[in-house]
Amino acid sequence: MNETNLLLVCSEKQAEELKALLSLSASNFVITHIDKSGNEVLRKVNQVVPDIIITDYSLDDMNGYELAVKIEELNICPTIILANSLQSDNIDELKQGSLDIFCITKPINKQVLIHTTELAVRLSHKFRSIEEKINSLEYQIEERKNVDRARGILMKKFDMDEDSAYKNLRKKAMDSGRTINDIAKTIIKMFEKFKEEE
Repeated sequence: MNETNLLLVCSEKQAEELKALLSLSASNFVITHIDKSGNEVLRKVNQVVPDIIITDYSLDDMNGYELAVKIEELNICPTIILANSLQSDNIDELKQGSLDIFCITKPINKQVLIHTTELAVRLSHKFRSIEEKINSLEYQIEERKNVDRARGILMKKFDMDEDSAYKNLRKKAMDSGRTINDIAKTIIKMFEKFKEEE
């Protein structure tokens, strides 16, 4: 079973309560770091690399919602905020449209905590996977456009057929240890510079 790394931002007493509740889950939760300061967490979060952050609303230097927004901006992981009912209502109003901020109203219910933590991590992994696929598709589209354009330049400038122009691009990429996209972009830049100088 995969481990789920948690970072807790709360008092030691609250951390002990959370540890006890999460230990009752079938999921393999591992608490990698505990802190009371939002700013300290922001400094350390890239080194600790949590799957999820659970924070109390009341922190020494900021509130839990402010921390959650900063974590979301950094695109690190989801955050669960533990809040009283008044704070919880306020967070629900503020976090509309956010996919990485969750709120649990105190007193903490074991099942709600475990279910929300598992759900937040699962959704986060799914969104990251979708993001990676979109980025990969965007790169492939950009690469295809660049290669087609560079191939067209080679065909026109050196009187090559389509197949020869593509083989030329591929050979240049292999010989230089660069991607075909890099070679295509270089040819396009050189052609544009040459056109400006004419």
